[in-house]
Amino acid sequence: MPIETNSSPIELTLPSPAKVNLMLSVHGRRADGFHALTSLVVALEFGDTLTIRAGGTKDVLRCSDPMVPLGPENLVLKAAAAFRSRLGRAAYFEFNLDKRIPMSAGLGGGSGNAAVALRGMNQLSGEPFSNQVLCELAAQLGSDCPFFIEGQPAWMRGRGEVIEPLAAEVAERLHGTRLVLFRPDFGVESASAYDRLAVGAPDSYEPEAEGVARIERFIESGALGELLFNSFEDPVGSKYLAISTMLAQLRAAGVECLMSGSGSCCFALLEENGADVGQIEGIVREAWGEEVFWVETSIC
Repeated sequence: MPIETNSSPIELTLPSPAKVNLMLSVHGRRADGFHALTSLVVALEFGDTLTIRAGGTKDVLRCSDPMVPLGPENLVLKAAAAFRSRLGRAAYFEFNLDKRIPMSAGLGGGSGNAAVALRGMNQLSGEPFSNQVLCELAAQLGSDCPFFIEGQPAWMRGRGEVIEPLAAEVAERLHGTRLVLFRPDFGVESASAYDRLAVGAPDSYEPEAEGVARIERFIESGALGELLFNSFEDPVGSKYLAISTMLAQLRAAGVECLMSGSGSCCFALLEENGADVGQIEGIVREAWGEEVFWVETSIC
């Protein structure tokens, strides 16, 4: 709920959802150094919470997770600086981040926090910018940041900054789909994952037409099994055998599962599987330990 003075809110508390890539196809390195990709991305009910308060003489960030850096390298503070520069006047904010999304997991935690910060600052400032402008600002912060401005199931292209929302009937089919997230006790840095992908080039890259065709088949049939693919899974899994071995074991048990983004978090679609959630959890915890990150959630 927003706290208001007269008619203008001075504080907002907003959800900052995690995302998963139901399909992620990387096509190669572009001339600008970024990678071209095609992806189908959805936001989840699970995520962080960001409280934003307007005022003060400098930006302040606090976080419930002591491992999260609170300096100018944090994407939330970069978002505040970009917003203030575009606004053209002094405007400072206090951010309190309740962090639940693990770092270096492929769930878009930092990118989502930055995008939600942009949305919240815009609301607290009287909404001077359209979502299009917010997407432009988000694209300066990270390739997958623009997705979180609206957070609707979307077809992602370019380097990730070109967002095309799925048709309403397709998004509705995805809404409420149950899944479980599970992550080993290590993360994977995106830069490292892209480096491993590049080592296997050109065989590690997929033609754009194949990624597009996979999404089109899903839109036509509605079968999520037509969709699940991740270009990063093989190169990342070849280094981190815990991931590749786990996914192979689950698939042998009839589980529809995938690594999200550049890893290390994976997910299983609960409504598509021969195994029930208890069986999946048993397999994961036996291999990765009782302290494994494990969250049951659903698609927004």
